[in-house]
Amino acid sequence: MSKIQVVCMGVITVDTIALVDQYPQEDERVVAQQISRAGGGPAAVAAVALSRLGIRSAIVGTIGDDADGKEVLRIFEKEGVDTSGVSIGNTATAGSVIVASKKNSARAISTRQPVTQSPLNESAKKMISAAEWLHVDHVGVTRLNEAGITRGKGPQISFDAGYGVENFDPSLVDLFVPTDRQMARRYPGVALSVALENDSTKSGNTVVATQGSAGSSGYSPETGLVSASGFKIEVTSTLGAGDVFHGALIAQIIQGFELSQALRRANAVAALSCRGLDGQSMIPTTAELNAFLEANK
Repeated sequence: MSKIQVVCMGVITVDTIALVDQYPQEDERVVAQQISRAGGGPAAVAAVALSRLGIRSAIVGTIGDDADGKEVLRIFEKEGVDTSGVSIGNTATAGSVIVASKKNSARAISTRQPVTQSPLNESAKKMISAAEWLHVDHVGVTRLNEAGITRGKGPQISFDAGYGVENFDPSLVDLFVPTDRQMARRYPGVALSVALENDSTKSGNTVVATQGSAGSSGYSPETGLVSASGFKIEVTSTLGAGDVFHGALIAQIIQGFELSQALRRANAVAALSCRGLDGQSMIPTTAELNAFLEANK
């Protein structure tokens, strides 16, 4: 079997998503335009994005011994994501019920998370130590010591810093990717460009901020500040777009694109994923991505 290039470690869920015109009022029933059941979780969606883009990926995390857990494994098998590092825990597989409102351009989420993560199995530890990159979300980042990984010892570390990272030390990872809102919380009243430069310069790493439909910006010691605009797409749902961006960004870096081009291409992948109700179904392949970029020069 080919060596795994990127291991994604963190949350694995099965989500049920309904698309409605507007949120129902109390005791009101509304008719959904679409209902989808799909895999989710920041690390899990990133693993699928990587696989779609031609990167050999694996997922490490915990699922339950239940129907949802079996569905998770089926989804990953279909997408070509290695699941030998997935552990079966004593709690139910995590999942969410999500209502996306077209009128509000927003979503409401009710989620069930597993209480504990099972210990990493031997396959997970071996894959992580041999991989080029380890991508972690808010749960995965707490397991770096368990995996025996520190920056500079083992794979490069990418962190999907979606929330709760006001006081996180970015020097612990090689690629720190918060949202622009998280950067504003880290540096109140400071311009995003200055905040990115500050974290990158202090940590000697690459720091990228996602900016929703506006695109993304990044800073590295090699490139300085770079930015890439977003793309206009007929949006069905933005669910999982940030998670898709993280996987796509690592894929572009592995494929040799410099940071400015990697951001632009990752922006396009994330935008194209918004054509679907769930976070995975409309993630493009590299061929589809290239065709889209050619048509949007």
